[in-house]
Amino acid sequence: MRVIACRAYRVLCLLCGVVAAVMTSGCRDDSPTTYGDKTEGCVTIAHLKTLARGLSTTINYDLTIEGYVVANDLFGEYYKSIVLCDGSGGIEISVDCDDTARRFPVAARVVVHCSSLALGDYGGAMVLGAQPTGEYIVDRIGEKDIDRYFIIDRSVTQNIEPQTVTIPELTPSQINNYVAVEDVTFGDQAGEAWCERDELTGDYLTTDRVLTDRNGNSIVVRIDRRCLYAFEPVPSGYGSVMAVVDYFDGAYLLRIVNHKVLF
Repeated sequence: MRVIACRAYRVLCLLCGVVAAVMTSGCRDDSPTTYGDKTEGCVTIAHLKTLARGLSTTINYDLTIEGYVVANDLFGEYYKSIVLCDGSGGIEISVDCDDTARRFPVAARVVVHCSSLALGDYGGAMVLGAQPTGEYIVDRIGEKDIDRYFIIDRSVTQNIEPQTVTIPELTPSQINNYVAVEDVTFGDQAGEAWCERDELTGDYLTTDRVLTDRNGNSIVVRIDRRCLYAFEPVPSGYGSVMAVVDYFDGAYLLRIVNHKVLF
């Protein structure tokens, strides 16, 4: 993965093709292949992830990251969390906020002060949050602490473009990146509701749908039960899905963001 040098006010963000935008940043990493021991100042998201040491790691350094919001709860797809991406990768951030779309709108530039926060390794995908106080690998960052840890600049929005990938091209560096997978189909699942219902209560359930390309490669698409389109039918034919790459226990999966399914 190529590491982008971020220069103040003039930086071209590649986001591995995820964010085609000029970022106003002071971030810099020294090497395109290794991140060294830099533990202060502004670093890339990819660099931050290398500091994880086990299931939960408290960040005891004066570090910041910055990037653009690619996912929130605008369509109910990410519950009390956002996904932030920069030129090196993406990360999910757990926030105890019931309206992340208002606080962290898509395409807003966000700076995160990471000191005293924690990195959690959830089945191979990194989550940034508050230090854990119980059974979870990280706690949610309290709403009262948002102004302490985040600088949210809604005036410097960017056109967020996904990186076009094929299913076999997915790699660990793309976990939590925003991608487009094209010329794929949901096959015989078409016409069913995105989310199944509980037979007893009638409540929607988080549901896995399977996306397949013309070569027979497939990947799970996980649909959160809280999404606003849970009742809508899965589209038929072939088309494109815009999603964030997720990962759990050796398997990649996709999470649709901003209801972007073009069939």
